[in-house]
Amino acid sequence: MGLEHIGLIFVIVPAVIGIIALLMMLSAVRDLLRNARLTTRGQQARGMVISSQVHVSGDRDNRSSTMVETIEFTTDRGQQIRTNPVRGDVGMLDRTGQEVVVFYDRERPERMIAPKNGRSLSWWQPVTRIGFSLVMLVFLSGFVVFTRGIFHGFPF
Repeated sequence: MGLEHIGLIFVIVPAVIGIIALLMMLSAVRDLLRNARLTTRGQQARGMVISSQVHVSGDRDNRSSTMVETIEFTTDRGQQIRTNPVRGDVGMLDRTGQEVVVFYDRERPERMIAPKNGRSLSWWQPVTRIGFSLVMLVFLSGFVVFTRGIFHGFPF
C-alpha cells in the first residue's frame, strides 16, 4: 500500500468523526427547539413525580448517571398521562412525591418536559454540545487540510 492510499485514512477517519459531530450538533439543536416549542406553545399542567430512578450508562471505566423521572399528569382534555420527560435538567435531584410543572404537546401529551425551575429547561447542556461539535469540526477540517498537504504537497 503506497502513501497515496495511506493518506485516505487521514480523510476517512476524520470524515466519520465529523459525521458523528454533526449528528451530535443536530441532536442538540433539536433539543433546544423542542424545549423552546414546548415551553412557549405547549400546554401547561401540574404533575406528580411518581418515581425517580438513577439510570447508569457507559462502560465500567466511563460511567454516567442521570435521574429518570416518571411523572403523572392530567391533560386539558382530561386524559391521564404517566410518562418520562423527553429531556430533563434535574441532575441527580430526587423529586419523588413532589408536584411539578409540566409542559406537554397537546397532540402527543407523552412528549413532555418538567423543568427544575418550573419555567424552562436549562439551555446550557445543548449549547455546550453545539459548541463542542463546532470545535471538533473546525479541528477536523484543519487536520484534513494539514494531512492532505503533507501527503500531496501544500497548494499555497
